Amino acid sequence: MIEKLPTLQELQSFITYSKTGNFTLAAQAANITQSAFSAQMKKLENLVGVRLISRSTRGSRLTPEGEKFLPEVEHIVESLERAIHAIRLANKLEKPILNIGILRSIGDIRLNEYVKYFQSCHPEFSVSVYDMEEEEVLLDLRENRIDIALLYLPNNKDMSAYESVALHEEEIVYYAPNCQLGHEEATVADILDNQFVMYPPKYFMSQRLRTYFGEEGRQPAINTLRLSNPYTMINYCQSNEAGALVPKHLLEVLGKKDGIYILHKPLNLQVSFAYRHNNSKWETMKVFVNYVAYQTDQRFKAGRKEVL
Repeated sequence: MIEKLPTLQELQSFITYSKTGNFTLAAQAANITQSAFSAQMKKLENLVGVRLISRSTRGSRLTPEGEKFLPEVEHIVESLERAIHAIRLANKLEKPILNIGILRSIGDIRLNEYVKYFQSCHPEFSVSVYDMEEEEVLLDLRENRIDIALLYLPNNKDMSAYESVALHEEEIVYYAPNCQLGHEEATVADILDNQFVMYPPKYFMSQRLRTYFGEEGRQPAINTLRLSNPYTMINYCQSNEAGALVPKHLLEVLGKKDGIYILHKPLNLQVSFAYRHNNSKWETMKVFVNYVAYQTDQRFKAGRKEVL
């Protein structure tokens, strides 16, 4: 039997270090001095009996033993958080809160419908929705600042720490109400030979579109106008002879019917929910995820009936 176990603070500090790989940054994140943080890690290593962090003049990193120890520590802390959260909810000591991060490029206005209906059926829930870009979404998901992310998958990021639920496939279309193409399908040449409105370089969609255009041997001009979200793009295209690539469903929800061209070379993206393994709010999250997945499935079936 082990005589003494690590404190929760020591375990949480170890997790914090694993995310930064730097004692100074980890100490700042833990809001303690670097010397106090180092002492915590040294004490943890003494209790475990092996070196968890390799230190040198060039920096520090987890040892193989530390890498093996990390998922066990994360599981312990998450299990405790889940137990505390469950007992507080059961005794009505706190209101169940759901924090949702949505990829800004998606612009899913239907999420408003889901949130409104969800809260009408479950008034005990508090829901906050944040729009952000991919790096922000994944960082906040990793740091537990959001519980669920709505984003495009697959992407080129390591998602091994997350579960995902596929919702629907998004069709991207060319929206140019003031540009007369003379045909129903928009080619890459049609898009880039007119004024094109795009996303800022760091955005997921900017990178995805560069790949899309690159496969045709083209790229947007250096002076291409870049706007922050699909709503501002749509608004700009309504007032100017310009076009943008935006989700088809977003145009439908906004009531736009003219100036929409399907792409000669299709671009479809998979919209999915992603969330951390063993999230302490899973029971809360499950109610919302299952509801949205059901509503999405019903919309898909209704759409198929209209086509048939």
